[in-house]
Amino acid sequence: MDPIELSLQLKKPTGEAGKEVAKVLNESNHTLYQLAFESINLQKDDKVLEIGFGNGIHFPEYFRLQPRLSVTGVDYSIDMCEEAKANNEDLITSKKLGLYCKDTTDLPFSDKRFDLVVALNVIYFLDPPEVHLKEIHRVLKPGGLFLIGYRPRHSVEHLAFTKQNFILYEPDELTALLEKYNFEKVRADTKSYQKMAMDDTILNITDSCLLVKKV
Repeated sequence: MDPIELSLQLKKPTGEAGKEVAKVLNESNHTLYQLAFESINLQKDDKVLEIGFGNGIHFPEYFRLQPRLSVTGVDYSIDMCEEAKANNEDLITSKKLGLYCKDTTDLPFSDKRFDLVVALNVIYFLDPPEVHLKEIHRVLKPGGLFLIGYRPRHSVEHLAFTKQNFILYEPDELTALLEKYNFEKVRADTKSYQKMAMDDTILNITDSCLLVKKV
């Protein structure tokens, strides 16, 4: 898969190729999800919205951490929505999880509904960010939290696929962007490590999570 096609599939996994990309993302995003779950303190009865959930294989982890959550997912890839529904039939049947195939420019939810919004490896694709961030702000309760998981520009800008369809941020840039749209920084967590690429080269990876609250 050439870099342009890969960048498009990462933005919106589609078709059989998209399903394969999603499986690879399950592995590559595993450490970022671990960091994210360490960055938040889930409370019973919290209402959580996750944006860009992919094939949704990780959803049960929310309930392992806090069984009495209500989790909603939004993804604008029809194929990923179908994959996630197939992977989480029990959670959906029990009404613990609800999935919507929608774009974040027009979220199908009332104002001030959620305690927490989670978006992991999604911020690069919110272009332009203004309308997306205003919608996220709208559906959060006063003081509600927004967790952004991402890889900073210096960690991934050398990769060919990030040169297409990605908006990359350094931590201070992302914090400034969120502050512009009425969010306030709560904490930032970072984890760096090395990983072997498919061609046996060593990659230096940085996972970052920025937690902000609605003001």
